[in-house]
Amino acid sequence: MSKQHGHSAWSRFMGRLRTLFLSGVVVVVPVVASVLVLVWAFRTADDFLQPIIHNILGINIIGLGIVFTVVIIFLVGMLAHNFVGKKLIQLGDAILKRIPIFKQIYNGAKQIMASFSGTGAISRTAFREVVLVEFPANSMRTIAFITNEYTAGDGHKYYAIYLPTSPVPWSGFSAIVAEENMTRSDISVDEALKMCISGMMLAPSQMLINIDGKPVNLTITKKPATIEAETPPSV
Repeated sequence: MSKQHGHSAWSRFMGRLRTLFLSGVVVVVPVVASVLVLVWAFRTADDFLQPIIHNILGINIIGLGIVFTVVIIFLVGMLAHNFVGKKLIQLGDAILKRIPIFKQIYNGAKQIMASFSGTGAISRTAFREVVLVEFPANSMRTIAFITNEYTAGDGHKYYAIYLPTSPVPWSGFSAIVAEENMTRSDISVDEALKMCISGMMLAPSQMLINIDGKPVNLTITKKPATIEAETPPSV
């Protein structure tokens, strides 16, 4: 009996480790892959363009690869808005989705970026409402987005929520909470994203939240201090 209990505990432990590892892979791999691709693009563009610019102008321009890559990304965005460009992008998208292992990472990263950028069909229903939840401590409230709604057999409602992090909102946490453990608000999704990215510096001047069934109107009383340029002394 003790051997079976020990084997069961070990299996649960290994299963927990496997779940945690896979969760970490899902979060880390898309981020690392995106960073590596951008760094590779910056360096490749820089290595290709710097000799040409140096031969023409006789100087090296710092950050040329970054500027060139950003311009290319904008051009691809423009290409995606015309008929020929859409067909080419759809063809490339179909090819990438057929690559084993990579297709899971690609599809997940694409859906996440579509949600945060406001493009694609998923963005219309990805974040339904902005709420506040007690996290990471009971005395603290954190911005969260409702993504799905569930109803238990007894009629009790539960909500799937996503808690973004600052300043990178797409590396957050997912959870399921009961309806009574959420605080409703009148904050829009766009405002909430700005608040997360700016570290609450770009918060609305007023927020209406519902605490314990009572509406509470929050008003900013002290804004962050602005740095003013010093006036040079008169000669």
